[in-house]
Amino acid sequence: MGSFSGRKFVRTVSMKLTVIFAGALFAVMANATVLLDTTSQVTAADPTQQGRLSRNGLPQDWSGGEAFSGVINPGVTYHYTTITLHSPAAQFLQITADYLSGNIFASAYLGSYNPAAGLNVNWLGDAGFSGNFFGADPLFFQVVVPPLSDLVLVINETTGPAGLGLLQPFRLLVEGFIDTEFTDIPVPTPGTVSLFAIALLGFAFARGKVRVRV
Repeated sequence: MGSFSGRKFVRTVSMKLTVIFAGALFAVMANATVLLDTTSQVTAADPTQQGRLSRNGLPQDWSGGEAFSGVINPGVTYHYTTITLHSPAAQFLQITADYLSGNIFASAYLGSYNPAAGLNVNWLGDAGFSGNFFGADPLFFQVVVPPLSDLVLVINETTGPAGLGLLQPFRLLVEGFIDTEFTDIPVPTPGTVSLFAIALLGFAFARGKVRVRV
């Protein structure tokens, strides 16, 4: 009878420790959502395309309500730059485009971007506008991508030969979520991996210390 009670006590303490460490590990592993945070600019050395996306004033959102807005000025040459990132488990991406200049424009494509093939090919959405709201608040738009896919962000200047969008700084911030409720995705970092190992060692140590025999 005494021996059974002792074993039950050990199992109970062990289970509680498991819950405690599992909770700590979950907190460590599930708090990273920023997939990209970078600054850059379009330069005269960047590639060019013929024509550009029309700015229809409708930022894309996760409902997919913004239809492709079409291409304007197909005979005019524009410079553009691209940034590609790999999305892990996230399907719902929010892209914040912070730029004061009204002469550059942000859009997003799935997998690859080839303007010669058509600006509609692989298009996911765009910011709808150029320049920050009221000159201060960054634009943002949202796109949905398959898990484990590549997202290509495109920034193009909008004045062609005038070149007014060249050398204008911009910042792009991409955050990933697993649903439209802005649920964070678990993206382990080197720091979280270290904490994961420490937690496992602590769990093993604790199990050894509480085990008793009666």
